[in-house]
Amino acid sequence: MIGAAIGGLIALAAALVFVVVGLMTVIGGAEATEQQIIPGFRPDNPGLLQRAMTLLGLWGPILVILVFCLLAGWRIFSVVVGAL
Repeated sequence: MIGAAIGGLIALAAALVFVVVGLMTVIGGAEATEQQIIPGFRPDNPGLLQRAMTLLGLWGPILVILVFCLLAGWRIFSVVVGAL
């Protein structure tokens, strides 16, 4: 019984870690966009397609990481709550 409770707490902590990692990825992407990419567009003056591809190349993987982290966190949480 105690082992199941400890395992549940560990699983809830893991779910929280997944959510935090996903949110930290978004925050890092926002900072990179604001501090590196957008200022880099000014002197280079790239075309619209190049700007879009640059932003997609950064935000595509970030959004995939966010979705998988949130799904993993939610799934772990739902398993723990369902086991109670």
